[in-house]
Amino acid sequence: MADRVLVVSSRFPWPPVTGDRGRVVAWLEALAPHANVTLVAPEGRVPVAVPPFRFVPVHRSAARLASAAWQTAKTGLPATALLAAGYDWPGALVPAEREWGPFDVAVVLLARLDPWVFPHLRAKRRVLDAIDSLAGNLEERARAARGPGRRLWRLEARRTARLERDAASRYDRVLVIAESERAAFGERATAIFHGVRLDRRAKDPRDFDVGFWGRLAYFANRDAAAYLLEEIWPRIRRAKPDASLVIAGADAPAFVRRRSGHDGITVISPMVDRSGLLRRVRVALFPVRFGSGQSTRVPEAAEASCALVATPEAVRGLGTIAAEAIVESEPERLAARVLGLLADPGAAAAQGERLRLVAEREFSRSDACRRLAEAALGEDQTRTS
Repeated sequence: MADRVLVVSSRFPWPPVTGDRGRVVAWLEALAPHANVTLVAPEGRVPVAVPPFRFVPVHRSAARLASAAWQTAKTGLPATALLAAGYDWPGALVPAEREWGPFDVAVVLLARLDPWVFPHLRAKRRVLDAIDSLAGNLEERARAARGPGRRLWRLEARRTARLERDAASRYDRVLVIAESERAAFGERATAIFHGVRLDRRAKDPRDFDVGFWGRLAYFANRDAAAYLLEEIWPRIRRAKPDASLVIAGADAPAFVRRRSGHDGITVISPMVDRSGLLRRVRVALFPVRFGSGQSTRVPEAAEASCALVATPEAVRGLGTIAAEAIVESEPERLAARVLGLLADPGAAAAQGERLRLVAEREFSRSDACRRLAEAALGEDQTRTS
């Protein structure tokens, strides 16, 4: 008999425009061939072409949020935990257990969800998919902030680090997205990236010289977009006045949208056909200065055979891709390396081909799904199902 698996997410996973949403979709793809899966998450419209699972929506609750705010203030939980608190989790988890359980495995996405759902989990085996360390992310924000904001971010980072350690100790298995994130959760943590889908190789002409993409409202991407537009793109356009740039992704800020149609810039927000758009980009440029975890868009660029110029922060935890990419820190060097690739299409195509081979070898979604399923169910269960 197939295992019964409960997946709990604080956000509805579609569209998968954030890392945690994409991770939930990966879990559903990984588990559906081997188990009966139930997803508990906030309400939303489930797309048609998705793996089979049962969906139990969790409803918002002002009373639960008020109670959680009191608990947060009293116990020193991080304020960011409240992002997952305003829902009637017992009102969804208890009926799900009664109707579709008992569950053999429960997978909880993100440590901030743990305080509100762990007391209601009855599964035999519990897995925390922390994805990455939010404490590390908050430390990055503290370094970028000034004045009182810096102290507040550091306080939040300390509280978040404590929650992450405590949560990790309560689960049978802890997963993160990159090796660089394991230390925050203890020696039992395992790194499994969720991979990228390997579509057809790009054959059509690439009509955008440079591309940058991501969820543009996220502070690290917002900073990178501003850095690109203010410090790097003007240098490229001075040397190559006909150069074209596409900036794509969900929730583009106004300062990005205003640039569309000027200076060779096209802004696409939201980005609907990700795979098709990336295959139109010659050089992927990621001038990221902040953030934690492991970037999904860098393997996406490799999968699409884009040439790649990036900062060290953008390729953190991606050593095999970084080995084939061009990595620079200063805006003038980033601009110069992009211009060098645009001036030598053969070199750009060759680098893109090498990166594609890395994506095929190490970042395929099918391999990642196999590893996720084994982490939750065990190798024996995935082999016999």
